[in-house]
Amino acid sequence: MAENNISKTFQEEFLDELIKKAWFEPEDADLIKEDLRPVLQERVMLSIYSVLNDEQIEQVWKYFEQEKYSELTEFLKWIIPNFEDFISEVYAQFEDEYLENFQED
Repeated sequence: MAENNISKTFQEEFLDELIKKAWFEPEDADLIKEDLRPVLQERVMLSIYSVLNDEQIEQVWKYFEQEKYSELTEFLKWIIPNFEDFISEVYAQFEDEYLENFQED
C-alpha cells in the first residue's frame, strides 16, 4: 500500500482506485478526477486545520507555498498524533461518502 501522506502521487492513486470502485468508464477518469481532486484536497486540509493552532497553520502554508510536500508531511506527522491513521480516516470517509452516491436502492 502506498504511504499515507498528502503527496500528489498518493492522492492520484487514491482517485484512480475510487473511480474504479464507482464503475466509471476509463475514458471518463481524467475528467472525474479533475472534479474530485479539489473536493478531496479541501476535505483533507479542513480536517488538518481543524486540529492545528494558528501558528501551525501558518507553517503549513509556508510549506505549500514552497511546494515542500515531503517536509509538510513530516511536519504534520510530528504535530498530529497518529498522522497516518488520521489521513487514512479522512480518505476512507471521503471514499465511503462518494461511493454511497452510487448505491442502488
